Amino acid sequence: MNIDAYAPELLCSLFRYDAETGRLFHAVDRVGTNKRIYVNAGELADTATDSAGYRRVSVRIDGKTHMLYAHRVAFIIANGGIPVGMQTDHINGIRDDNRLINLRAVTPQENQHNYRKAKGYSRHSCSGKWEAYIRVDGVRRHLGLFATEAAARSAYLKAKRRYHPSTPADLLMAA
Repeated sequence: MNIDAYAPELLCSLFRYDAETGRLFHAVDRVGTNKRIYVNAGELADTATDSAGYRRVSVRIDGKTHMLYAHRVAFIIANGGIPVGMQTDHINGIRDDNRLINLRAVTPQENQHNYRKAKGYSRHSCSGKWEAYIRVDGVRRHLGLFATEAAARSAYLKAKRRYHPSTPADLLMAA
């Protein structure tokens, strides 16, 4: 029997979500095969964090443990599911901030738009100037060569506002 670990009915039966704090709690006691209670209902469920900083919850189905992303579980409980082809995104970029106001459904491409380390400009090795560029629909677009890093950054931010409208405003200031 193949059960989807992210099935809304399953998640709603196992967890309670506090949309204001972004935390997940166990809805029922977790009882082992030996009848021992391992976790009581009402205890925090999203206490594990992976190496990338995302909160995780554990679900045991048919004797197999699944580690699920807490932000996906929270979004599914709050909205009944994640639309097909979409991903759950943290608007402010803080990976363990799972408050409902910080989660949104985006396309994979939109999710890449707020990648915090991308800056869209670099030193052009041949000319010694600063080159600005941006990816649009998977194609890298050249925005020009500039005498200063600040000018290249400005060109990139202007293009980012135009081509990546789903980018959070705070990222456009910090990028």
